[in-house]
Amino acid sequence: MRNGLSLKWVISGSFLCLIAVVLVIYSKLLPEFTVRGLFYTASAMMEEEAQYFLRHYKQDPTTPTPHNYFYTSVIGKEALPQDVRELLTTSPSLSFGAVNIFGDLYSDDDDEPFQIILEQPLGDGKTLYMYDIDHDKEAGGEVETPLSDAYFDQVIESVKFISLAVFVPALIIIALLVWWLVRPLGRLVQWSGTLKDPEALTGARPGFSFKEFNMLADALAKSVEQVQAASQREGRLLRYTSHELRTPLAVLKANIELLALQSGGVLPPSLQRIERSVLNMQLIAETLLWMSRERPESLPEEDVNLSEVVGELIEKHRYLIGNRDIKLSIDIHNEPCRLPPTACRIVIGNFLRNALQYAEEGTVDISFKYPRLVIANYINEAKPRQESDDYGYGLGLQLMRQLCAKLGWQIEVLREQQRFTVILDFTSVRDTPPADGAPGAC
Repeated sequence: MRNGLSLKWVISGSFLCLIAVVLVIYSKLLPEFTVRGLFYTASAMMEEEAQYFLRHYKQDPTTPTPHNYFYTSVIGKEALPQDVRELLTTSPSLSFGAVNIFGDLYSDDDDEPFQIILEQPLGDGKTLYMYDIDHDKEAGGEVETPLSDAYFDQVIESVKFISLAVFVPALIIIALLVWWLVRPLGRLVQWSGTLKDPEALTGARPGFSFKEFNMLADALAKSVEQVQAASQREGRLLRYTSHELRTPLAVLKANIELLALQSGGVLPPSLQRIERSVLNMQLIAETLLWMSRERPESLPEEDVNLSEVVGELIEKHRYLIGNRDIKLSIDIHNEPCRLPPTACRIVIGNFLRNALQYAEEGTVDISFKYPRLVIANYINEAKPRQESDDYGYGLGLQLMRQLCAKLGWQIEVLREQQRFTVILDFTSVRDTPPADGAPGAC
């Protein structure tokens, strides 16, 4: 099964990333708008004070100019301090409401000039200049406000608590949402595992909460139905073909036996090849019939001596060597194995036939130590690979894999440079109980 991303973690990660992006954006915007809020407060306070002074100034020009801890004011530019007058000759860095801001707003240099100035015409040709006061340059510095600072610290702590109270429920909501979205998908996976049973396809289909999941279930069920129908058609064709082959093969075998009797029990080489082909085809037909059953019965097992079986199969296929200089290296432990003899001969014969047929001059290594049989030979890289087209007995490698899969055996095919190795593992069939209804032994 191909591994991929988990939908649960993708959804959770997406929500968390979204929250993180929102928090980053707000953390960037919060200082900016905090400063703007402070400027608005300063502008509103200074403008209200200037308008209030203007109202009284019109009635009494001797009204004293506004002055408090945060800002002070004078009438006329000449009454301004020298540094403030110099700032008025430059362009403001920011205009906000009724005030102009001079200097670098974000500078960390305490000596950098910075001033908030409001200009209020008084209607008689004079102008009221109101500006903030920098207490850092005064003796004693700024006035401490311990009570207000304590209150501010309490506010910050409450903000932290509120943030935690919002964040934790948000995580719980995300977890519940992910569970709500993923749970139907888990049911869909469980239901899809039951589709190999025909009753699951014809029975009532469960709902999966979401339209998209239901559409996926419909498509999956339809696909499984098509695959099962195609498999049934192929199985029927395989059974019919195998049945039809048995009659002409039986006729051929009977006639070859008659010819052998007529010739004194010794057949000429051409008829010997025909006899071997007929026997091979009989095994194929019986094996295909067994494989094509929907629920094939277990093959009967016997104590099989692999040394004798391999020796017999080597002699049976020795003609494939021809004039090539091929040596056989055999290392087989003579321990009886509980295996289906017919299937054992078919599978081992296929791999042995393939090794002898396609081996280059050299050594064909055959070794067995339960539960692994290893057959290795050298091949010519220049020749095209043919094992999938003619893998002994006319059976393809995939068909041999299917046969071994039904028997519970495992095949491993290795190709390293010019060395071709087949490993057959009998592990899972040691304790299989015997049964009837299998192909006959060869």
